[in-house]
Amino acid sequence: MADAMSEARKMLQLRSRPSRGAPPPAAAPRVQVIQDFGQPAAPATAPAIPIVERRRVAKAGIGPAIYAVVSFLLIIAGVAAVWHWNQRFAGEMYDDEGLRPAAEAFAKGQNYAVFDLNLNIRRLRDMHVGMLAETPDVMILGASHWQEANAGLVKDMKFYNAHVHRDYWEDMLGVTEILVRHNRLPKRVIISVRDNLFTPMAARKDFLWEPGIPYWRAMAARLGIETEPVWQSLPYQRLRERVSISMLFTNLTRWYNASEHPHATTDVHFKGLDTLLPDGSIVWSADHLNIFTPERARREALAFAEKRLNSPPMVEERGVAAFEKLLDFYKDKGVTVYFVQPPFNPIYYDHVEGSPYKEGLTKIEDLTRDIARRHGITIIGGFNPHKVGCDASMYIDAEHSNARCLQKIFDEFSALERAKGGA
Repeated sequence: MADAMSEARKMLQLRSRPSRGAPPPAAAPRVQVIQDFGQPAAPATAPAIPIVERRRVAKAGIGPAIYAVVSFLLIIAGVAAVWHWNQRFAGEMYDDEGLRPAAEAFAKGQNYAVFDLNLNIRRLRDMHVGMLAETPDVMILGASHWQEANAGLVKDMKFYNAHVHRDYWEDMLGVTEILVRHNRLPKRVIISVRDNLFTPMAARKDFLWEPGIPYWRAMAARLGIETEPVWQSLPYQRLRERVSISMLFTNLTRWYNASEHPHATTDVHFKGLDTLLPDGSIVWSADHLNIFTPERARREALAFAEKRLNSPPMVEERGVAAFEKLLDFYKDKGVTVYFVQPPFNPIYYDHVEGSPYKEGLTKIEDLTRDIARRHGITIIGGFNPHKVGCDASMYIDAEHSNARCLQKIFDEFSALERAKGGA
């Protein structure tokens, strides 16, 4: 009997043990507690997220943001570096401190040797005019056509060449603003009216004029001339060049390959550097003069003529109106104004004969005569080199003549002044 009872207990124990590999018995169903508001109660604890999973989610969210910020900062740093080093190696173009030594040299009667004449000449004029010890008797306002006009071309008067590169009508106001703010308005001003003087801003393909924008806007405010919104005349192209890597490469290469760097000097002639003189004129380097052969000048003149044949000069009426207000300003200040038109290389001038460009050039001449008549202004020089007396040997390209050609124009001016008893 005892043996039978023992055997029965063993059988019950075996039945109650889970077999190997069998799933554990299901948990008893949990009774859901209903809160007072009739909603199921929240679990006591949220299910835990593994640490590795949390790190993966965090990296997925933060990684792209950090990458974007770092990339942005690197771009800013790169742009700033290009900006800085362009300024460092082309100071005469981009930096006041790069221009100041030139202005200070002029104030001492010295010259300044430079790599390139395409510098920020408008800002240089501002600095230099502010240092002039006295007001010149006569100034010329114009473009680089006049860059070789030195003080010796004007007899018995103190002459200052206030030319700027690629001038437009805004520059006539801008350079005048420089003279006014430094109290250096002369008694006589010769204003150059070139073929593209009144070209609308939107049609211009160069940007050397852009540093003159602040001066023009300041003079326009003096004259009560309405200007377009600032954003329409921002120096976009100049800013783009300032952050150009290719421009930086050019500036670096030029600096480290040069045997001489820009500096103040009492000398005039250099092999590789052009020279700026205190009277505002320039002297070409020996290297440039060797390039400026008659054959090259002829090629340049013909190529430029072919390019311009069907592109007559454009006239912005707004520019003409502003220009005439400037003439009224000069009259009110007692300044005698002359108009001058720069003569072209005869090879160029003859080649454009009968073209749409020549017809447009004639309209510019007519416009100039009309303005001169209404404002009582005398015109000297002329686009036609044959009338002025300039031949092809006096040019380095289609429109830039040397001092021998320019002397003929200033002789005309001096003769008129003598006839008036002004000299």
